Amino acid sequence: MAALLQLLLRSVVFWICVHSAPSKDYYEVLGVERGASEADIKRAYKKLALKWHPDKNPDQKELAQREFIAVQQAYEVLSDPDKKRRYDNQKSFFSEDSGEEWDGADHSGGFEPPGDVLSTVDQLRQVMEGGEPVVIHVYSDQRHFFGGWMHEVAEDTKMVHVNVFTVDEGVISRLQVRRFPMFVLCSGDGMSRQYIPGGWDFFNLADAVRSAVLEVVPYSDRVPPLRSEAELDAFLRLAPMGSSGPRVLLIIDDARRRFMSIYKAAERLAGTHHFAQISAFRWVIDRFKVQRVPSYVVIDPATRQGGTYMDPRTGQERSQAPQMVPGDAGRFIEQIRSVRFLPELHAASFQERCEGDWAAQCAWVAVFLVPSAALGEAEAARRALRRFREACKLVRQHSGPGAECFWLRHDGPAGGTAWRAALAGLLDKAQDGAGTGDVWVAALAGASLRATIFTKPVLDRELAQRDLTQWLQQLVQVGPELGGSSANWPSVELEAIPPLPAAVKELYGPKGIVTQWAEAGMRYVRDAVETLQDSGGSLIQVLIFGAIIGWPLISNLLGGDSQPQRQGASGDSRCGDRPARAAPERPGGLSNGQNVVVEGLRQHTEYNGLRGRVVGRDESAEPGAPAKYRVQLR
Repeated sequence: MAALLQLLLRSVVFWICVHSAPSKDYYEVLGVERGASEADIKRAYKKLALKWHPDKNPDQKELAQREFIAVQQAYEVLSDPDKKRRYDNQKSFFSEDSGEEWDGADHSGGFEPPGDVLSTVDQLRQVMEGGEPVVIHVYSDQRHFFGGWMHEVAEDTKMVHVNVFTVDEGVISRLQVRRFPMFVLCSGDGMSRQYIPGGWDFFNLADAVRSAVLEVVPYSDRVPPLRSEAELDAFLRLAPMGSSGPRVLLIIDDARRRFMSIYKAAERLAGTHHFAQISAFRWVIDRFKVQRVPSYVVIDPATRQGGTYMDPRTGQERSQAPQMVPGDAGRFIEQIRSVRFLPELHAASFQERCEGDWAAQCAWVAVFLVPSAALGEAEAARRALRRFREACKLVRQHSGPGAECFWLRHDGPAGGTAWRAALAGLLDKAQDGAGTGDVWVAALAGASLRATIFTKPVLDRELAQRDLTQWLQQLVQVGPELGGSSANWPSVELEAIPPLPAAVKELYGPKGIVTQWAEAGMRYVRDAVETLQDSGGSLIQVLIFGAIIGWPLISNLLGGDSQPQRQGASGDSRCGDRPARAAPERPGGLSNGQNVVVEGLRQHTEYNGLRGRVVGRDESAEPGAPAKYRVQLR
């Protein structure tokens, strides 16, 4: 109840502010009549600027500064013929039946709105194609939505402000402003729409604006909704050629709902993580042990398990459980990034874990090599990878730095085949079964260009985790040179380190040429729509007019005079003294009433191609010549 009363109080205060006394008219600010000449306006400006200059009013500096700024703003508009014309005709911005004249939300004089001022078409183009959602506040000094609520929105959405009387007219045309104050909501990829709050929106204008922004941005592209368990499994599954990036699963009361913090996190982490949201069905709650919604869990597709995080109290790694989604996007992103996984080996992960250096904690790089399809289809391969992950975690906790662990699809087109070719010689030195299922573990020391192999099977073997832990601990102890005891270690010397594979960003693998063409086509269509919008309707009118005038001419040129002349009351077309020849002719000739197409006329060629029915055969045809028939055209 207290919260409801507080909300009602905020709404009443905002309404009072919005409908409070309007700012002074620019002519009133300068103390001139509406029909004042340019010289009169300039003379009044100089007088008032001198009067209210802050240096001339040390005893009332704050008041003088406000008045001086008001005089500057009024003169900026009234001294420019174009801006003055727009100001004098400002009522044209309102629809005839709207009856709304907003007077602004804050007249204290000390309010500093967040965001930048937008003045030119080039600035507008940068805003609309900047890759992030933007709220454009279109206002005048007399009518605006300025208020403290803007600071709430600016925490997660960029804001800019457009003064209808001082901005370039091209901006007004591009935004299609017909009234103000209003908002233009940009998705960041060129799309935008207008939004004018009203009614219940003023109970919480910040949330109303956020909700309107979420309707413009490509939310479903960044955070697709999942509607079934099959769709969830497909999202969590590691595709053979797809991205191994963590899956961030949002569990909410309704998969159709949208959250700004979720969208901003998905947008910021688009290159490394994949987001999706699902309704809190009973089977979802039971599967992920969800306590409250909206919550999220970060899942490793390679192991089908949640990641780990460092407990600040104990300094130990702990398994991540579903957590509540924070309202702040920055905090949400930080929480997601803190979740650790056993990464796939590629250039980005090596840079992140080893800082690009084969030394210190990456003196040895242990790699779990596996076929591309195994982790997505075989539970045995995922169990083996989990044992390898746990062995690496134990060594990191008890033996310190010296070995960093990764996994790698050794038959992947992104570069894994080069690693398999470089390390394949190690399999000959291992025990029987070490490469069972084409799954094996090797380690490479970049400083010494030496590689060795874990000689025992890792697939379907319960003791693999214990043996892997001991093997990794021994590697850390002997160092990159194998402690001078290379005879006891099956190893090979490499000519060079294989190139690190490139990271795959697409969820289901690199897009084919057809998909790329389709996306390019969609971009072209979007650009064409934007061009039509920029033309203000004139281009559409030209195209329609051209189609109306040009289509009959084109039809006549292509079709020619193709209408037959009917001869006789019966409609029997005899084509002069040359009967029509129907084709194709079948063995045995054509029968009366049969539907045919006229062909072969040399004189009245306009009848060729027309359809009709046979009404009789021409018996005057010469022997051996093609049969001729009389045809009644349709």
